[in-house]
Amino acid sequence: MAKKKQGRIRDREKIIEDAIVELITKMYGPNARKVITHIIRSRGVVAEETLGKELGIKSNEARRILQKLAEEAIISYRKVRRDDRTIHGWILNREQLEGVLISRLKKTLDKLKTRLEYEENTILYECPVCGRRYSLDEAMDYDYMCPIDGAPLNEYDPSESIKVLKEKIKEIEADLAFLGAI
Repeated sequence: MAKKKQGRIRDREKIIEDAIVELITKMYGPNARKVITHIIRSRGVVAEETLGKELGIKSNEARRILQKLAEEAIISYRKVRRDDRTIHGWILNREQLEGVLISRLKKTLDKLKTRLEYEENTILYECPVCGRRYSLDEAMDYDYMCPIDGAPLNEYDPSESIKVLKEKIKEIEADLAFLGAI
């Protein structure tokens, strides 16, 4: 019985780690993905001084990413004494990962719900040339002509956007339910 429970806990940790990696990639890019993946796999302190070289990215880029991850409370800073020198190390904040993930998911959910409400309740017009959208008031101000390229504006059909937004909202709500946050 204890092994089953331990396996479920490890599965949950793996799911959270994978979600954090995806979140960090979306927020900060592919180099940040390399950094967070390396930190997760190391299961110990990662030395700032060698991180860039180990991952094949510039050291100042690695430091910038480390600072951003620290600001998000995903990693924390440690000074480690090795022989006669001090190493600036970073360690994964495992206790904080779930909270960080829940917080980000809730912020994203709020933004998606706000966007969905806007799409459902606003009449929009779209330029067929540049794709820019205008509210009804803006379209009237521009005499239903795009001020960028002069093309006539068409009423925008938000049904596809609404469908995608609703799907994303369901996905995030399912993730939050899995994490016990709803």
